[in-house]
This record gives sequence, C-alpha cells and structure tokens, in this order.
Amino acid sequence: MFQQPLPQRVRVLILGGGIHGVGILHDLTSRGWHDVHLIEQRTLGYGTSSRSTKLIHGGLRYLQRVHDFPLVAEALRERKLLMEVAGDLVHPLEFVFPILKTGGVSRFKVKVGLTLYDFLAGRQNIGRHQSLTQGEALALAPIIDATKFSRYFSFWDCQTDDLALVRRAAHSAVKLGGGISEGQRVTKIARAADGWLVDVVRADGSPAQISCLYIVNALGPWANRILEASGIEPTHQALNNKGSHLVFPDMGLKAGLFLQSPEDNRIFFVLPWLGKTLVGTTEKAFTGSPDQVDVTQDEVDYLIGHCNRYLSTPLREENIEATFAGLRWLAVEAGYSLSTTSRSHVLGTISSERGMMVTLYGGKLSTYRALAEEIGDKICSRFGDDTRSRTSQPDVWFNEKVSFAVARDAVGRFGE
Repeated sequence: MFQQPLPQRVRVLILGGGIHGVGILHDLTSRGWHDVHLIEQRTLGYGTSSRSTKLIHGGLRYLQRVHDFPLVAEALRERKLLMEVAGDLVHPLEFVFPILKTGGVSRFKVKVGLTLYDFLAGRQNIGRHQSLTQGEALALAPIIDATKFSRYFSFWDCQTDDLALVRRAAHSAVKLGGGISEGQRVTKIARAADGWLVDVVRADGSPAQISCLYIVNALGPWANRILEASGIEPTHQALNNKGSHLVFPDMGLKAGLFLQSPEDNRIFFVLPWLGKTLVGTTEKAFTGSPDQVDVTQDEVDYLIGHCNRYLSTPLREENIEATFAGLRWLAVEAGYSLSTTSRSHVLGTISSERGMMVTLYGGKLSTYRALAEEIGDKICSRFGDDTRSRTSQPDVWFNEKVSFAVARDAVGRFGE
C-alpha cells in the first residue's frame, strides 16, 4: 500500500516499519520535515507491532524496580495522550486483579502497587483502582473460579488495535510529506564522505542505493544483524523477550484479567479483544531466528495449563482460533535476568564522516510517541533546528478509513 519510489538522496532514512520507525517518521514530518523516508522489508507493522498484547499501559509489574518508575510515569502520561489523539483506536479497559488465597503477591503489596500506579498517573489518570466484592468481580469476569481467590481489585489501562495504530501514524506521516516504501530489503550500510550509503534490494529483486546524512535503525531484532553484516560493530548487545498469545472465541469478559503465576512470577492477561478472547504472557527469552517466531506447543500447554488453574470455564486447545508471537528487543544489562532487565530504551549512536546513525534498543508500544519525539529532538539538534514535535496535537493525525479493514482482519492473518 505504501509504495513511494526510493529516493537517491535523503536527509534522514529510517530502517524498519514497526511502530517506532513509523512513529519517528510521523514525528519528523510533524515538524515540517519532508526530506525523510522509511523503508520496510515486508509491510508496515508485520512484526511485533501487530503481534503485541494490544495494550497501552503503564506497566504495573514494572513497579518492582524503582529504576523503572520514570518509565511507568511516562507510559501513563502517554496512555492519556494517545486516547486524546487517537481515541477510536485507544480506549479505556478495566482490569480485574484477583488475589490468590495461596501464593502470589499479597493483598497488601497489590494495594500499595495500585496506589502508586494511580499516584504516578497524576492528573492524567483515566480511572482510580478500587476494591471489588466477589459479585462485582464475577460480573466483570464470569469465567474466574472464585474459590481460588480471597480478594479482588480493579484498575484501568487502555487497549488498542496495534496494527491500525501503526497504519494511522504512517498515513499521517505521508499526508505531512514523508515517504514510505514497503517491500525493500536493506543488505548493507557503509560510511561515506557525505554521510551513509545504504544498499537495498527492491521488491522486484533489482538493486538500489540510497545516500543519506542520518540513519535511524529501528529494525528491532534485526538491527544488530544488519550492522554486523556491514562490518559495523554494534554499540550494545541485546536479547529478545518473547510474548506468546492465543485467540479464543468470546468468553463473556467485560474486563481484562490480570493473573499471577507464583512459580515463575510471570503475569498472564486474559482480555476481551475484537469480539474474541485474547490470552497472553511475556517474559520468555528467545534465542532463535527472529524470522521464525511462532507459538510452540510447550507455550500453548503452559498458557492453557496456568490459566485454567484460575478459571471456572477452562480454555481448551481445540477452541484456539489463532496464535501469534512477537519479540521485544532489549539492551542487555549485566547481572540482570530477563524479568528484571529494565524496559527503558537505549539509543546507540555511531558516527560517519558527516552523518550519524542511531540504533534503537528496546522501546514500548505505550511510549512509542514519546520515544519518537526524543529521537526527533536528537536529529533536529544535529541540524540546528529547534522546531518542536507536534504529534501530541490532534491536527497532525489523519484518519485512513481503508486501514481498519486490514487491522480488523488481523486474527485471520495470524491463523495463516
């Protein structure tokens, strides 16, 4: 759908058409920049940006580390902002957080965490947490087994159509003068006297070369691969955090479920989504090829087995309508496990004779706009431009009606 011709020379070239690459394009074009182009090997949002848990959230479980408090506060601010600029795609969703009778986080700690969550949201809060009676909890989530729980809380976050959000930002960026070319594979990056030279294979197999001053490497799990293939040493090492998801028929949920696994401290989400029920979890290291990320039988068994311990209406494998998995690429922190590695992003910068390349490590769907603004500020300062981002303003967002048919068919695509 986005098939603009490849430029021969451009000021900023963005590699990768996920939410972060598209967000950076939208940010720069909102500042009035037109000499900006994005290339994507497949289609926009093909990878993790359409295979997420579909949440715009602060990250309640990140409150386990004081170091991540600023990230949570930023995500909570962005949650409210995205509701304001794309309210048809980002909407509030109530969650039920049941407290296990045996094991798991205590009622006191959950209460403290939810109170802190509300505090960090401040005036941007979309709904305060509260205690629920068993009847109130069952009215919102009738599939839970009440015999397993002692107390219930509710809190609020947001749900989104992630693929539609990617395409909305992309369409808005193009309307503002940016360029996007899908089906273009980057094969090599080389320093040049005038910045960088990027070798590309077009969709028809023919070669092309793009000259640019600034590169934003937003290729996620493929970012270090292209650097290493080009003989460029990455600034950081990284690991992949895999999220696995199962799609079931509608099970009558009126709220999301936030469930605990005491054995390994993982969190499970059971969510209403596009007339279906979505079950998912993260916090699993992935060491395979990012080109082949599927939900394995072990992960299906794990999700169903752990969730069914707490449900009165059990999940059954034969009722699965689709499965999908995505990767989140995180900079490695020495001495930390995957579950305790900070979710804050890291920017790795590499200079050429005139230009610069920024490689993105990490980043959350919830905070993609703020991260794009940070990178946009970095690029603009390089060129002595003090123009500010306008992506927090509704007037730089344009509704693309045709994209939603694609986004609503996401379940069918995952079932391929």
